[in-house]
Amino acid sequence: MIKKIKPDNKIFDSYEFQKDKYKFFIILQNLKSETLELYSDEENYILCRGDVKWPTWIWTKDNFNSSLLKEIEEAIDLYRLVVDTRFTCKKELYNLLKKDNYKFLGDYYFEMGYLVCNQTVKPKTTDGKCVLATEDDKDILINFIYNESREISDIKELSLEEAKDNVEKKLNMGTYYVWKNNKEEIVAQASYKILAGNAKITGVYTLPEERGKGYAANLIYNLTSKVLEEGNHVSLYTDYNYIPSNKAYKNVGYVTEDILINFSCTKK
Repeated sequence: MIKKIKPDNKIFDSYEFQKDKYKFFIILQNLKSETLELYSDEENYILCRGDVKWPTWIWTKDNFNSSLLKEIEEAIDLYRLVVDTRFTCKKELYNLLKKDNYKFLGDYYFEMGYLVCNQTVKPKTTDGKCVLATEDDKDILINFIYNESREISDIKELSLEEAKDNVEKKLNMGTYYVWKNNKEEIVAQASYKILAGNAKITGVYTLPEERGKGYAANLIYNLTSKVLEEGNHVSLYTDYNYIPSNKAYKNVGYVTEDILINFSCTKK
């Protein structure tokens, strides 16, 4: 039965959720939100949204009883807004919703790869070095973030002011790195976040004219090796169909463990 639950609910300690906790670590992150909306049957599924501006994440137990599908659909309806609403779930659930002709499914569909790295593989050596980003790099990195938001299909296009705010937040975290070539020019960027023992490499971007030279792969390798050596689990989400970034990750030891689906529901 669907019910509103609290962040300390026993379902988060269950074996079924624990084995998926890194894959669905966004749920754990959202549990701290003051605008949290959290529903579950306390055994088979969890729906979680930290804010109406963010997607609702739906965790389901693997091979859950399909008789629960109608109940999950009712729970999804609790999250639909007056605008098209985004959700993230396992492919198993999305396929069941499609098969059931769930009437509120929208047109948006995006395959998100969940990649994990347990041991890095050293990529082909390239020129340059990995260094911590500084305030002196801000103007260059604002353009990186701005252009990245226009190139990756599932990233919201940012204004220059939004890109500036993004860069400042990353600099303040102290986990924002760049790759400088042998001319001391910044040619690639990446950063990482750590939550509940899970390290996630994010924001990997290489200047278009500098691609194919191994800069991104070497930057990812350096950051991934660093967080692995610190004892963290390492995983990330990626555009499953965006070949350049997926290739860079896989070249240094990442493997695709699953594919999650981002989808929309029509407005109420």
